[in-house]
Amino acid sequence: MNQKLNLLILLTFTTLFTIGCPGGGGGGAGLGLIALLGGGGGGDVPAPKLEVEYEGVSRESGATLNLGSEPVNTADGKTGTVTIKNTGNVAITLPGSPNIVALSGTDASQFTVTQPATSTLAAGASAVFTLNFKPTTTGAKTAIIKIQSSDAAVASFQFNLTGTAETARPRLAVSVAATQISENGNYGMGSVEIDSSGTAVTFTVKNTGSAVANLDGPPAVSSTNANFALNLGGFPTTIAANASATFTIQFSPTGASGSKTSNISVSYDGSYAFLFTVSGTGTPKPVPTIAISHNSSSFTTGGSIPTFGVVWPTITSSAKTVTISNTGTATMTGITLSKPSGDTGDFTISAFSTGATLAAGASGTFTIQFAPSTTGARAAVVRVATTNGSNGSASSADLNVSGTGKTGADILVSWTGTNEKAANATDGGYKVCYSQTSGFTAVHNGTTIICADVPNTGGTTPVSKVISVPTYGNWYFKVYSYGKYNTTGGSPSAQTSAVNVPST
Repeated sequence: MNQKLNLLILLTFTTLFTIGCPGGGGGGAGLGLIALLGGGGGGDVPAPKLEVEYEGVSRESGATLNLGSEPVNTADGKTGTVTIKNTGNVAITLPGSPNIVALSGTDASQFTVTQPATSTLAAGASAVFTLNFKPTTTGAKTAIIKIQSSDAAVASFQFNLTGTAETARPRLAVSVAATQISENGNYGMGSVEIDSSGTAVTFTVKNTGSAVANLDGPPAVSSTNANFALNLGGFPTTIAANASATFTIQFSPTGASGSKTSNISVSYDGSYAFLFTVSGTGTPKPVPTIAISHNSSSFTTGGSIPTFGVVWPTITSSAKTVTISNTGTATMTGITLSKPSGDTGDFTISAFSTGATLAAGASGTFTIQFAPSTTGARAAVVRVATTNGSNGSASSADLNVSGTGKTGADILVSWTGTNEKAANATDGGYKVCYSQTSGFTAVHNGTTIICADVPNTGGTTPVSKVISVPTYGNWYFKVYSYGKYNTTGGSPSAQTSAVNVPST
């Protein structure tokens, strides 16, 4: 034993040494050894390669496929898909005859197989066939399928089939059109706008078992979320084997936007239920959003518009423009402009340029003007209201407006003093008379002709006076002197040229 062991070690070291040294004469022995160890420069030998998958998972030859449980005498049985692949680099043939896929075994009659569409697969190609377990008697069932191929490594590929046949019972399945919903699976209802309703979806309940399904309830179908409304009109109390019934679900999301889910249960025979979920997305509801501005300043929540300043009574000021914009995603409606309080008669507002509605992304304008009816400070409130401008809710914003009714304009009147002693003595002085009527008689009447005293207060009587005229337009002035004993005065001066007081 020791001699054999030592010899084996020697050979091993010799082999490693021979491979590791550079060639240097006597290359034949080296080449022979390299060939023995799998060296040499040739590529892979072209060959087919058989690979078999069941339900997408690669399986080895000799594997057991358990098709699970199935009630006896169902209409459709239980089906699985097998894919035959050629992962090699030349074509593979499947020479089985009379069938490419041969079915045999004790309970072969309880299983069926379809046949691939071709017996030759090019490199990289594949073909499929289906298995079906449809038992007619109860108990454990077994069968064998074999696939012959030109792959020398797997010339005969074999699956062992097993399944359990149960006594006849109901079994429900649910689908939407051609889409089968798996148990505990999900069906998507899409996206629907909040506070709107999507299209009702019809769900088909089929009894794929072999006995009558006695539906629980009512209701036999339940939903855990009111956003997914069931319509069970006409839904029966029983479904015969291989028969169907329908109900609808309508997705009508409310509340916050986002994902919504409901658990759906179809209950039958007291202890059975087909369970699945439905889901959908509630998308934000398009809403209008108001924005109010004046001269690039925001007044969306209200505020005080810059004053109109001082304006003569009966004169209308220049206009201030207010812009209303809809920055939302839906049409704004019920737009109104009003003057709820204040000196409402002194301020005028125009109609809104787009009427009572404003499209999403659009803007419109209105103007405010000040026309004081009297002198002094004047103010009012201009209200902008909508029925849905606050992201779908009613909105209201108060704009405070103000201005001052002008009380007069000051005009400095100067003249050359008289040499008469009376005008510069106690109880003497001058009278400045003014009127908007050219050629007026300088006699005070308090309305159309006004005269103001410039009395002597000691020393020389003043020869100028600031006159505050009560309104705008052309004014004419005359001056005359008077004394203690001649209160009516002398002849007035010549009328001045018109002095124009502007309206602004």
